[in-house]
Amino acid sequence: MSIIPATSNDPIGAAALLSHADPAELERFVTLEDAVWGQTTLAPAIIESVRLHCAKIRGCEFCAAVRYKPAIDDGLSEDQVARLGTEQARDGFSAGQAAALTLADHFLRDPRKPDPARAAEIASALGTSGVVEVLIACGAFASADLRIALGENREPNGDHVFDRAGVGHGHRSQSTDWPTLDGPVLDTGTTFDDVAPALARPLVARTEVLWSGKDVEPKLIAACVVRSAQLLGVGDDDAVLRYLVPPRAAELADPADARDWPRWSDPFERAVLSLAEQIWMDPAGVDDDMVAPLERALGADGLIRVAWNLIFIGQLHRLALVLHRDR
Repeated sequence: MSIIPATSNDPIGAAALLSHADPAELERFVTLEDAVWGQTTLAPAIIESVRLHCAKIRGCEFCAAVRYKPAIDDGLSEDQVARLGTEQARDGFSAGQAAALTLADHFLRDPRKPDPARAAEIASALGTSGVVEVLIACGAFASADLRIALGENREPNGDHVFDRAGVGHGHRSQSTDWPTLDGPVLDTGTTFDDVAPALARPLVARTEVLWSGKDVEPKLIAACVVRSAQLLGVGDDDAVLRYLVPPRAAELADPADARDWPRWSDPFERAVLSLAEQIWMDPAGVDDDMVAPLERALGADGLIRVAWNLIFIGQLHRLALVLHRDR
């Protein structure tokens, strides 16, 4: 399955998909990735380790094949890369890399806050802002899920070592407290106070797009938000729910109705929830039967935008759980 006509010489992956669907969305995507690299307080080898770790766990051939030169210059070795994607001991990595990889494991494999001792160790190694930066990076690198779900998961052509514009180090505060959110992750009023504004702004911009109703009505987006929280094991009376479900979603979606979506009468709404659950649980399992109803209703471009919004919901939920949900 491939959503866009492609030849062996075309660009592959999220950039190709998003530029096809919406140049403005591509710009938002690039702005976030540039901020992950250019506004971070972390070393390039740390960010690149997280990116490749995410790629290997998710199974993205494109992402796993690419190397960014600034990280190589910063000391990332192929010996280290070979050990990414596993939960093996990390004695061959720096303290910052090991802490970031452990945090990425929590994000990808079991989205919960680390135990107090491990959380303190991670925050000490990365700093308060660095913890949030790693989690935002994991969410940004979820572009892999879009490639996998929509049939563009192929290795790039030519040399796989690329320069990376905007690589720099932001000012790191002295705080090593475990960070907290100032509100629900899918609310435009949440400002992600513990990170540089240049990192927070793209997330707020994407949240505004999510609720815009361009392809999916806000009521259906709200049901997707509620259902994502349910699939992550968050009960209706769980205190962490307030970080996952913003007030507008709580007003628009009934939890019992969201659980019962296979019985909904509207085939378009059922198709969105079916695609949502598959993307959140296993994007490689998306097939033609799932995408065909949405492609007929929205066209390929609309399908790409919907899939990207669903991925955004799932990744920000994971970020919130790692910050706030105790074991």
